[in-house]
Amino acid sequence: MKRIAAFAAALLTAAAIPCSTYADDEMIIEIIPETADTIVTVKPEKDKTKISPYIFGINDKGNIAGISPTVIKQTGTSLSTYNWETNFSNPGTSGNNSNDISLVDNFPSSKWSSPALYTDSLVTRGMMNNIPVRLVTLQLMGYVSKDSMGIVSDDALSKQTRWCTVQFHKNDTYLNQPDTDDDVVYMDEYVSYLVNRYGSAMEGGINGYFLDSEPDKWAENFSVLGLDQITPDELLYRSAELAYAVKTIDNKAFIFGPSVSGLQGCINLNNSDAWGSRSDNEYSWFIDNYLSYMYMRGDQVGYRLLDVLDLHYYTEALTPVGIPVLTSSDEFSNAYRMQAVRTLWDSDYTENSVSVLMNKQFTPLIPTLQASIRMNYPGTRLSFSEYDFGGGDNMSGAIAETDVLGTFAKEGVYLACLSPVSDDYSFQKAAMNLFTDYDGEGTKFGDALVYSDNDDDTMSSVYAAVDNDDPEVLRLILTNKNMVNTKNFNINIKSSQYDYELSEAYRIDENADIVNIGTDSFEYGSNTVSFDADTMSVYMLVLRSVGEELISEDSSESVWNTEASQANEDDKIITENPHGTTESVTVLQSSEAVTEDTNPADATVPDLIETSQSVAETVTVSATDEETAQSSDSDISEAEESDENGDEEAKTVATPVKVIVLSLAACVGAGIFYVLIIDKK
Repeated sequence: MKRIAAFAAALLTAAAIPCSTYADDEMIIEIIPETADTIVTVKPEKDKTKISPYIFGINDKGNIAGISPTVIKQTGTSLSTYNWETNFSNPGTSGNNSNDISLVDNFPSSKWSSPALYTDSLVTRGMMNNIPVRLVTLQLMGYVSKDSMGIVSDDALSKQTRWCTVQFHKNDTYLNQPDTDDDVVYMDEYVSYLVNRYGSAMEGGINGYFLDSEPDKWAENFSVLGLDQITPDELLYRSAELAYAVKTIDNKAFIFGPSVSGLQGCINLNNSDAWGSRSDNEYSWFIDNYLSYMYMRGDQVGYRLLDVLDLHYYTEALTPVGIPVLTSSDEFSNAYRMQAVRTLWDSDYTENSVSVLMNKQFTPLIPTLQASIRMNYPGTRLSFSEYDFGGGDNMSGAIAETDVLGTFAKEGVYLACLSPVSDDYSFQKAAMNLFTDYDGEGTKFGDALVYSDNDDDTMSSVYAAVDNDDPEVLRLILTNKNMVNTKNFNINIKSSQYDYELSEAYRIDENADIVNIGTDSFEYGSNTVSFDADTMSVYMLVLRSVGEELISEDSSESVWNTEASQANEDDKIITENPHGTTESVTVLQSSEAVTEDTNPADATVPDLIETSQSVAETVTVSATDEETAQSSDSDISEAEESDENGDEEAKTVATPVKVIVLSLAACVGAGIFYVLIIDKK
C-alpha cells in the first residue's frame, strides 16, 4: 500500500504543477520548478580524481562518424546467437526469429564464409576511427544459428536442425579453419582464432570479452528456442566456465559480466520466482551473489575470472502522464530526461518509473553497485557497456549525456559505451566530443576531475578538470536545465597555486555543433567568471593561469601513482575481505604481476591498455587450415584436481620468439617471477 500511495502522490504532485506559460506567441511547458542565479565554487587542488579514459565509448552500430570515442564494442540481440564459424545469427523476436547473415551483409558475399567476419568488422572500424579499445561479445546462451535460411519455427525439429550448440571447452586441437559440420561451436577456439589473427590483448588484439548480453532477456527474446527464464545458479556456473575458457587462451584479456539489463536484472535477474525460492539466500540482490561467486571461483583457480562488473542501463523514467522518456521528445520528456541521470548518483531523487518506485532501496545505482563490489569482490571495476537517456536529436539529450559522462567521471566508473536508441544522436555526439575533442584539434576536457560545487542546484550542473601534465589550464563544463529562464553563473575559483583567467569559451549550438563563442559576453578577472547561460544550454570554459605560480610544486610527483611496485599507503584500499580477514588491496595502474603475498583473485584489475601498446601495433596473422593450438582442461574443476603445486598452469598462444624473449626477461629480472602460459603445439 505504501508503494501504491507513493506512486499516486508522485502523479498528483506532477499534476499540481502549472502546465504552461506563453512567451513570444509560443507555448512553453514549464514542468519542473526552475531556479535562479547559481553560485559555482571550484577548487582545483581539492578532490583530484583520475578520469577513466574508457568512459567515452560507443557501441558498434549505426553511424559513428563525427565522434571521438575511446572504446568500441559489439552490440545487439543477434550476438547471443552469432555463429562465429559461419557468421549466421538470429535476432529473435525483434527480427521474426529469422536465421540470416545480417551481421555481415555489408561485406561482399564472397567473404561471408570467413570465420569471425563480424569481429573483423569491429577491428576494422576501430582502426579506421582511431579507437584504441575493441571489445567482443561471446555466446553464453547455448545456441547459435546453424543456417541463413530464414524464419525458424518453434517446433522440436527446428530446435534440432536449425541451431548449433555452444560449448566453452573443445578439449582438442584448435583450428584456424573451424569444422562447420560438427553442429558445435567452441568458445575457446573462437578466442584462440582471434588471438592468432590479431594478437593477444597485450599485443594490441581484442582487449576484452563480454559474457554474452542481457541473459535476463534470453527467454523473452528467443522464445522460439523454448527457453526457461535462466536461474541465478545457471548463469553463475556458465559465467565462471566461459571466463575460465577465455583466460586459458588469453590471460590478460578483460572479462566483463553479467551485462544484465537495468535495475531489475541487477536485483533478481528478472526471475523473481527462482530468486525468491532460495531458502538460504544470503544476498540482498543478484549482483552480490554474482560478485561473491566469481570471487570464489577465481580464488579456486588462482586468478581473476571477472575484471569488470558490467550492466546495461537505458533510462526507464516516465513523464507524469506515463510517456517513456527514453524514446520521446515532447517537452515533458525533455524536462524529465535532464533529471533522470540523478538516479545514478543522487539519494535525494526518486525517479518516476516502476522499477525505481518498487525498489528505491537499490538507488542511487552507482553507489549501491560500488558498495557491492567492496563487500563481495574488492578491486573489480564497474562499467555501463550499454546506456542511453534518449534525446539524441535535441538539446535535452546533450545535457543528459553531459551529466552522464560527468557522473561516470565523478563516481569512478571505469568504462561506458553509449548505445543510442535513435538514428539521429547528433546532440549526444556533441556532448561526448565536449569531453574528448571540444576544439576539433583533439583537445580533451582533462584527465583529473577536481572539486566543483553548484550549491545543490538541480537545474544546473558543473564539472571541472585539469590535466596532470598541464595543471595551469582549468576547464569547466556547465549546463543550464531551465527551459524558460536564462541563468546567471557566478564562478569563484579558489586556488592556492594559480591565478586563472578565462581564455576561451565554447558551447553546443542549436545545430549540435561545438562553437567557439569568444569571451566578450563574459565578465571575468583573476579566478572569477560571471555570465548568463541561455535556456537549455551546455558550455565549456577554458581558463589559463596568468603570472607566476603562487606555490611551487615538485613536478616529478604525479597526482596518482602509476607504478604498482611503488604504491604508497594512499594508493591502497583497506577493505574487509568478503571471505574473512581484513587486508590491503593495492590499486594497480599498470599490468604488473601480482605480488606473491597478494591473492591474485583479490587484486584490482590493471588498465585495459598498457601505455607501451598502440593501436598501430595490432598484429594480423593470416588464417590457414593448419592446426594452431591444443585446448586446455575441460573445466575449472578438472584444473583444480590437476593442480599439484597450487599454482594454475595457464596457457597462451605464443611463438618460439615470444618464449625466448620472455625467458631472457625472466633471467634478467632476478627476483621477479613470471608465470608463462604456453599453448601446446
